[in-house]
Amino acid sequence: MILAAASLGAGFLATPPPAAAEPLPAARFRLSCAGGSADLAAEREAILALLDFARENDGAPVYLDAAIAADAGAGFCSRDLATPLRERRLAEEGPGRITFNGCKLDPDARCPEPGMVQIDADGPPLAYRHSIILPAESALPRNLPYRLGRYGDWLNYQGPFIARFFEGTGYAYATFHVPDPALTFVWERGAGTPRPVRAD
Repeated sequence: MILAAASLGAGFLATPPPAAAEPLPAARFRLSCAGGSADLAAEREAILALLDFARENDGAPVYLDAAIAADAGAGFCSRDLATPLRERRLAEEGPGRITFNGCKLDPDARCPEPGMVQIDADGPPLAYRHSIILPAESALPRNLPYRLGRYGDWLNYQGPFIARFFEGTGYAYATFHVPDPALTFVWERGAGTPRPVRAD
């Protein structure tokens, strides 16, 4: 009986631990509500890089670290065309501009995802509109393990999303949706993804 118990204990100790969940592909995305021509090229490259990331991971879970710095007034975003002062913002942004939520302003326009934040890069050197569509921070479920916000940002979160990429005549856009809570393997992989170092 003692030998059997010892043998069973030895077998239990020899059992290898479960494999750690594979980390999700991760991307970091930064924009500013203030904008400005000096930063426009770098911000355009950030949009194009995130579109490429979504293309490579289309339909798959990813880990996204996204932040959009607000204007000097806490929480205000002068690039958000769905708020007042549209004429001033359009004039300041100029050709090749980057704007947010323009599709919500035009009654004849169609937002691919009306309840989300749409970031559009238009004009030269781009031949057509390139867009990133993200959940509003307020729309993220509070019962899921997202790392949220910081004072001075219009949008700021980290966590798992399902990436989708769409492209056609005159458009290219990517969406990032909250995974279903029942997809436990996604949340386990998200928990095992190293958190990006915040240098900003």
